[in-house]
Amino acid sequence: MWEGVYQEFSELTKSEQLALFNAMKQDLFPDEPDKITKLLKSIREARFASGLGCVHCGSTSVKRNGKYRSRQRYLCNDCGKSFNDMTNTPFSGSRYPEKWVKYIELMVEGYTLPKIAERLKIHISTAFYWRHKILNAIGSLGFNQLQGIVESDETFFRESMKGREITHRKAKKRGEKDKKRGISNLKIAVVVAQDRNGNMIARKAGTGRVKAEEIDTVLGEYIHPSSLLCTDTATNYKKFAKLKGLQHETVNGSQKQRVKKGIFHIQHVNNSHNRLKGWMERFQGVATKYLDNYLYWFRWLDIGKNVAFEKRVEQMLISACQKSNHTTVNILRSI
Repeated sequence: MWEGVYQEFSELTKSEQLALFNAMKQDLFPDEPDKITKLLKSIREARFASGLGCVHCGSTSVKRNGKYRSRQRYLCNDCGKSFNDMTNTPFSGSRYPEKWVKYIELMVEGYTLPKIAERLKIHISTAFYWRHKILNAIGSLGFNQLQGIVESDETFFRESMKGREITHRKAKKRGEKDKKRGISNLKIAVVVAQDRNGNMIARKAGTGRVKAEEIDTVLGEYIHPSSLLCTDTATNYKKFAKLKGLQHETVNGSQKQRVKKGIFHIQHVNNSHNRLKGWMERFQGVATKYLDNYLYWFRWLDIGKNVAFEKRVEQMLISACQKSNHTTVNILRSI
């Protein structure tokens, strides 16, 4: 009997075979129930590293208040509100806690929303809001300070007004070229900076050519004063370096200069631009209002690319819960 089934299996397309294999795998080797319970201790230790405090008012006058569905609850003696280890995280109030870990596994793999919705059997809008709740939480942690030689350059994305009324220009179809060639106010500038230790910052800076003040908004508080900034010869970076009192070396790409004095170059950051553009293609256009979230996502994946998969999943889950972050669907809709 199994031979007939195997023959029919071999007649399926590759995508149908993969779908059937995944379905059988889920039935035969289901995930352990509520994996997140095993990670609660790590989440608690990261979230309350400075001591247990109320996630609503910050008070440290907190006492245990029983358990609900096997999870410890706490009561604040000052504001009178109760909470648990997951309150004010992307996962609080979710109806599908058993799907959280699997969702993060798919995020670490970089799956698109339709594929996530299909795999987890959730609505695509649920998949969308979960994604941005998680990315908002990760983004709220800020960035590690850049030190030593810091390379920086900007790259550009087309403006996308998905879900919004367009008043400043004519609406475009997907794939339609901009009427203005080159860098214009229809392009969104993203400043990327990274040091030689692998720390990276990638954030939206403005439209068109980036001003020194916009670079300062993106990078200013994250560059150590003793760092050396390495960029191309654009005057905006010269002004920014002077503004921050940074040592500054420039590489003249127009003169075919790639490396200066054997150590100064911007090859790492330009390689990051290429990886970023290639990674973003899968989403077929990202709304400009959510662009920073996708940059947080790319940065997080890129920094941890050499870490084992299971560890990355654990790190993303803990990072998303580390800081109290009350992001609701209504807040995301209003952005």
